[in-house]
Amino acid sequence: ITATISMPALRAIDAAGEYPPEVVDGLKRLGAFGMKIPSEYGGLGFSQVEYGRVMELLGSYDGNISALLSAHQSIGVPQPIKIFGTPEQKSRFLPRCAAGAISAFALTEDGVGSDPAQLATTAELTPDGTEYVINGEKLWCTNGTIAELLVVMARHPNSKKISAFVVEASSPGITILHRCRFMGLKALANAVLSFKNVKVPRENLI
Repeated sequence: ITATISMPALRAIDAAGEYPPEVVDGLKRLGAFGMKIPSEYGGLGFSQVEYGRVMELLGSYDGNISALLSAHQSIGVPQPIKIFGTPEQKSRFLPRCAAGAISAFALTEDGVGSDPAQLATTAELTPDGTEYVINGEKLWCTNGTIAELLVVMARHPNSKKISAFVVEASSPGITILHRCRFMGLKALANAVLSFKNVKVPRENLI
């Protein structure tokens, strides 16, 4: 993996504040987005210890790359689907993630922080029971500006309980309001995301 992240690439990340496409493509070819995904779903099937050693090595090169891969497979779609997903969800999402469909995690909200007990984003089931409609705004979503898939935490208005959903980032109603910038992690693809009447299939409830 470190061979993919050359010194010119590191300089380019620092200078431009973006992930060079050739670096992301190289990580995809190496299977780096599927380190913790079981081999039967196209991943590398690493244990947590093996994954940790790789991330330690990557962190010694560039924290931006560590953040990209870590957010994707530790709090993004792969981990919750691997642990809590249905067989259908695993078959549908894990091969995509292993192949490099980047994912992000949407929990934090302005004025709430990461305290899920206070979150205001809602997910309301449609009358026919086939979809959820998500409304709200999320802050500090790492990978949010480049993700294909999102894990979104939202509250059911009636029961007040909170659930997690896999949401296609290209869904109508999702808007990137702001790209958050951080000192020392200049390429971090961190976003403020708005969800306005975003329709999510019921089967995407984790």
